[in-house]
Amino acid sequence: MKNIKIGQTNWQTSAVALGIMRMEALTPEQAAKTLDAAKDAGINYIDSADIYSSGDSEKVFSQALKQSGVSRDELYIQSKGGIVLDPNRSHGSFVFGKRYDFSK
Repeated sequence: MKNIKIGQTNWQTSAVALGIMRMEALTPEQAAKTLDAAKDAGINYIDSADIYSSGDSEKVFSQALKQSGVSRDELYIQSKGGIVLDPNRSHGSFVFGKRYDFSK
């Protein structure tokens, strides 16, 4: 796996990220196998966001991380914030709402 340097640091992350947007569709056991396979392939970069499946993807990821052979300290986790959903109109991968709110 090709690695890239992060900014002016000595940290290196995989050039490919494992996105967990749809991880809620997996059982924690299946997701743990996914994390183990990603580690075996040299992937240490995780793409996440609190809105992925209304937070359920992050919940499954958390459970999977505990069951996998991957240490949290081995991962670089990218997350996003400030994305606002309208729960009455959003479903699946269709996201509706104000979209962005970076106010305090």
